Amino acid sequence: MKLQNILIDSLSCDSTYKKIIELDENKTLEKIIPKTKDMKLNGECKYHVVNVYNHSLNALKEFEDTIDEDKFFSSHLRSYIKDYLNSDAGTNLNKLQLLKLGIFLHDIGKPDSKTVDTEGRVHFKGHEIVGADIAVNLGKDLDLQEKTIDLLNIYVRHHMILLVTYKTNNMSHEKLFEIFETLGDDVIGVLLLGYCDIVATRKLLNPHEDTGVIKIYMEYALTNYIYKYKK
Repeated sequence: MKLQNILIDSLSCDSTYKKIIELDENKTLEKIIPKTKDMKLNGECKYHVVNVYNHSLNALKEFEDTIDEDKFFSSHLRSYIKDYLNSDAGTNLNKLQLLKLGIFLHDIGKPDSKTVDTEGRVHFKGHEIVGADIAVNLGKDLDLQEKTIDLLNIYVRHHMILLVTYKTNNMSHEKLFEIFETLGDDVIGVLLLGYCDIVATRKLLNPHEDTGVIKIYMEYALTNYIYKYKK
């Protein structure tokens, strides 16, 4: 079996999180995604207490735990989210499976975008743009269909949307509809990724913090998309 196929097959596992750890331990992962070496050496900063690799694994585990929890999402959203995740992403993958890859890759641009300011603070400005380019090239190496690569690009390129709207407290009608115009139905995947990214980070910074407010932001945006924008 080609190494690329091993990674693709892992996306259909119940626990892709565990499978990726296994691939890393047997030295296969770095052969498929060479950037994982740099991911392990970068990432710690004011907002992250672990490296990019471990954070990405934590976010992926958060996602798998979330979608396995039957009543996590509010009842008015469950069927829409389920339908989205089960929809076709090309390359014999559904969006649930491709989103797992997007979550693992979402910060892959950080090593190449790392800067240190005059006060010694680490920054990763523009890492989502750099990471999207890396993800696109990886998609080509994995022989993914163009449709699949385009969606992977969207997940990585726009994964900061929920964090930005949360930090700026800007959930205005104008801002949300601007996002919806850009992403369409894939705003669902992007918001799910953003939620798991934030929660995985916050749980390490403050284990006792109630992350319910992050869920409220995510579900507010999803509700506006499904019940106002689409209709």
